Amino acid sequence: MNIVELARTYTGSILESCKNYPYHNPRHTEGVFNRATYLAMAEWVEWEDLEDLQLACLFHDTGFSEQYQKNEHIGARIARKWLTEQGHTEERIEKIEWIIMATVLFSKPKTHLEKIIQDADLDNIGTKEEFFYSQRLLEEIRMIWHMETSDCSYWQFVYTLLTKYKFHTKTAKNERHDQQVLDIEHLEKFLTMMGCEVPRQEKDNMHQI
Repeated sequence: MNIVELARTYTGSILESCKNYPYHNPRHTEGVFNRATYLAMAEWVEWEDLEDLQLACLFHDTGFSEQYQKNEHIGARIARKWLTEQGHTEERIEKIEWIIMATVLFSKPKTHLEKIIQDADLDNIGTKEEFFYSQRLLEEIRMIWHMETSDCSYWQFVYTLLTKYKFHTKTAKNERHDQQVLDIEHLEKFLTMMGCEVPRQEKDNMHQI
């Protein structure tokens, strides 16, 4: 069994504690893994880099097993400990840690692999399922994080995310841009319908994504 399959088994047991999360559950991790693999192959990523990217995807949400906020740091720590035990080199472990940390929301990815995992982690943007998954995240924030947030505040946050996030990889841009613009327009109408203010700065820049 190769190291990716070993990691899949190991992280799967950790993520079992998150199986009832509405959003950050094992299905999300599998989705990020599959999308990142697809983007990497489409962008001609070399085999060793692909393997490290896949490992980062499998570990990137394991920190949720310990706490909700700042879970990425914990996920990187969990990955380091396990990869060290597997004899992974320090250079590659550090690279995987940085790839995991690229999933921190609004962080700026520096390498191609960091850009790929960020595009994969936020892949709901620019799909017709965007609002479904955003609703699941709201349920999770309230149920798991126990954060009190109004509907207006949450959907204004989603609007800001949709208007600020720019896909990094050429593949994701080509496949997601048009629907992303439509999602922004639909959310603007939704906010207006609810009587919520549309964040002005983002609205003015919405067609520049």
